[in-house]
Amino acid sequence: MSEDLEKTTPEAAGIPSAAVAAFIERLEDKALPMHSILLLKGDRIAAEAYWKPFDAAFRHRMYSASKSFVSVAIGILAGDGLLSLDDRVVTFFPDYAERFAPVHPYAAAATVRDLLRMTTCFNNANYASFDDWTEAFFRLPAGHLPGQSFRYDTLGTVMLCMIVRRVAGMEFTRLLQRRLFDPAGMSPDIQCIQTPCGHDWGGSGVLCTTQDLARFAHVCMHGGRWRGRQLVPEAYIRAATSRQVDNTVGVADPEHQHGYGYQFWRTRFGFACRGMGSQLAVCVPDRDLVLVTTADTQAVACGDSIIYDALDRFVLQNMRDEPLTADPAAHQALQDKIGGLSLRTVPGARQSPVADRIDGVTYALDENSMKMEYVRFTFAADEGALAYANATGAHVIRFGLGRQVRQAFPETHYFGRTMMRPGSRGYDCHASAAWCQEDSLVLCVYATDEYLGTLRMNFVFAGDTVTVQSEKFAEMFFDEYQGFASGKAVAGAG
Repeated sequence: MSEDLEKTTPEAAGIPSAAVAAFIERLEDKALPMHSILLLKGDRIAAEAYWKPFDAAFRHRMYSASKSFVSVAIGILAGDGLLSLDDRVVTFFPDYAERFAPVHPYAAAATVRDLLRMTTCFNNANYASFDDWTEAFFRLPAGHLPGQSFRYDTLGTVMLCMIVRRVAGMEFTRLLQRRLFDPAGMSPDIQCIQTPCGHDWGGSGVLCTTQDLARFAHVCMHGGRWRGRQLVPEAYIRAATSRQVDNTVGVADPEHQHGYGYQFWRTRFGFACRGMGSQLAVCVPDRDLVLVTTADTQAVACGDSIIYDALDRFVLQNMRDEPLTADPAAHQALQDKIGGLSLRTVPGARQSPVADRIDGVTYALDENSMKMEYVRFTFAADEGALAYANATGAHVIRFGLGRQVRQAFPETHYFGRTMMRPGSRGYDCHASAAWCQEDSLVLCVYATDEYLGTLRMNFVFAGDTVTVQSEKFAEMFFDEYQGFASGKAVAGAG
């Protein structure tokens, strides 16, 4: 079983508690739906915070930060002499190469190193349309020479996972559990979302705690070592976290145009494990500091950049190499702030005179892309409920006014532990609402499960009409909640 990391005060780590508090305030002011932050100085926690309902035990979906885990598994096998980064990918899959012969020359030339650097040969790697994702590598049209240009391509990571499976005879998480997770004190039996063919999806699927990600990043920042024990070959880790390819053209965000390593992003601070929604382990080697964040910023433009700027402005610029004088008052104020953190609710008024008028009224909707037939709101004290029907049936979403209401989201066809396979249950979610104007009710649902996403719905009431605008910010779910609809109150209904 993993042991908690030793904790210290920010001041003992050379960081003012007030600076950490200001860092948190900036994330809150910028409306980031944060789940956790952790500052690791050396191998001690200088600060750790969780936004309720998340806590230190929660196994969080790390999305594409998972890719860095896969890279380390490859590095371990390379260090064992079981593969070379210059091995051609097709040599690990002779059965596929024979079945889908002739393999395109560009795909046949691709190496393990090409996969690691995101320099594959595909212009558009739509692997998710295949039942067997390995098959996609051999069947998708190759558009250019491998090894030349950066293009973010999760199919490359899929193939790296399958190479680990073929060489080691086990999934990459099992290999890492033995060789890295257990020795570094990480959680036992770390899990991963599965591909449709039943293998670990290292492109996006690792489920681990915030502290687990911090330990992993610490090992990577210290040349593959944990407390003096070499767990990953140092030469590989140094190469993996350095600039291996230019990505200026392949990435629109200037914050991430510092180059790419072997499934690690280069940043202005050093390097990072980076996943969708601001799952981050930002490594600052010059300061021996790791910032880990978990969140769901999919609905916020430039969420990662906001976090980077706050790290620089409030933490790094106020950080000193030596311990600071203890500041009990500031430290207690920080702890009080941390203790009061919770998942953000919709800002706005909890009441509106319109609420009494629409309470219990059914609005029949005109034909719309969401296939939503009607909506009906009911209110009671500090919560309410939205009843509606769509193509999957009649549903209810409960929500808090000024608080979150936890429930299972009323759709059961979204993916479960295996991608592209229905999970047959509603995702755990939290919902809140507020009157942003007297006639405008905004409802926000956060999926807080093994899949993270945000659903925002705005209901505008005018006379006996309602207009619905719904936007989803989620990968491969909430799709039926994207669009507009209008309708009128049903006479006599209520």
